[in-house]
Amino acid sequence: MPIKWRLVLLSTTLLILVLCFFHVFVYQLFERWSIHTEQDVLSQKLNTLSEIYVNRDVDPHLKTWLQPFVDEGQAIRIIVEDEVELEINHGIPENLFLTETDSGEPVNQVKQEGEHRISVLTRSLSGPGERRVELYTDFTSLNRYLDTMLQALMIGSSVLLLVVAAGGYWMSRIALRPVQQISKTVRKMDPSRMENRLDVKKTGDEIEVMSHTFNHLLDRIYAMIKKQKQFVADASHELRTPVSVIRGYVNLLKRWGKDDPSVLEESLAAIEQETARLERSAADLLKLARLENEPEGNLSPLDLVEEVSCRVDRWRQVTNRSFRWDPPTTSIKARISSDHWGELVDILLDNGVRYSEEGTEVRMALRQQKDEAWFEVENDGKGIDEDDLPHVFERFYRGKTEEGQPTGTGLGLAIAKEITEKYGGSIHANSEPGQWTRIRVKLPLSH
Repeated sequence: MPIKWRLVLLSTTLLILVLCFFHVFVYQLFERWSIHTEQDVLSQKLNTLSEIYVNRDVDPHLKTWLQPFVDEGQAIRIIVEDEVELEINHGIPENLFLTETDSGEPVNQVKQEGEHRISVLTRSLSGPGERRVELYTDFTSLNRYLDTMLQALMIGSSVLLLVVAAGGYWMSRIALRPVQQISKTVRKMDPSRMENRLDVKKTGDEIEVMSHTFNHLLDRIYAMIKKQKQFVADASHELRTPVSVIRGYVNLLKRWGKDDPSVLEESLAAIEQETARLERSAADLLKLARLENEPEGNLSPLDLVEEVSCRVDRWRQVTNRSFRWDPPTTSIKARISSDHWGELVDILLDNGVRYSEEGTEVRMALRQQKDEAWFEVENDGKGIDEDDLPHVFERFYRGKTEEGQPTGTGLGLAIAKEITEKYGGSIHANSEPGQWTRIRVKLPLSH
């Protein structure tokens, strides 16, 4: 069901409930007020009748005196010692009169007998013996007035419901018109044109917020698409180079490798080198894919100091570089996978060793800075040019060694960036060309 019809149905249903409550309230209030008002008038009339009786109880023409006070639909009875002394009846059924057992205290009530609603009022009269006057009034006409009023309320409410339903439908169409325009705009958008965005009108309402939110979503989607396209292009270029080299040496082997041992040895060595490069590139690409799609899960706090110390000890055994590492005296913990943290440390140490000068040391520091853990790896060497510094964390960016040759797959620091951001951290690079390079990782501490 469209939202506009749901809004109309909801508003109409709510109005029906309110009107039902209002009708019951008005009907009950008017009924009680009408009965109370009539009872007051009849009570005054009964007092007047009582005074007439007291002043003219010996008058043989008493009935003539009382006749004008009794209207159509009323009856008056004067009871003396449980005997009816006088009765004037203009349309009240006799079965509704009080019996001897009902006599006693003054009565002020409304009786409902079938279709008849009768008001009964009694007063005691002064004089010898037990005397009272009874006034009966037919309130059936009041029921007709109440029924007429109820019909008027129902007719008015029906008209009001129609007006509200039509008005609600019209207002909902106006209110939802921007949403329909957004839907039409989205349907007309060309997915290949990444510059498409919704026109946001400054209305200050939820439609403006929704439009901004949708545009932000498009920004993220198109950024991801652009990133994927760039990634595929870079990966294709990166994998094409070793494949081309391997194909070239295969052709060389076909021509001269069978008869020339030196050509055979050179070709096999080159093929082996390029194959290893392909394996490294494929492995790094798989790491990036896993990092993008792997859920974090519930992780226990990891002691960063202990893991760094283990990784440094391993690197000291496999490289001729020296490492300066003074571990903190207190543990520094963060919520990160031990495998990811170890891989991050290895990437930074490998980067420091690869781009440092012979005879220099790789310096490391791990410290707590407010609510963050800072891990730094610094090396002396050629450094990074100022133009290249913003791109060091991009995929397939490859720096140059001291000999000026590009090395690695160009994915190491990109993987480090993915790992860091996966756990809510950040990574930064600083460099002084020709002197030093520093990579700093910041991770939120676990509490």
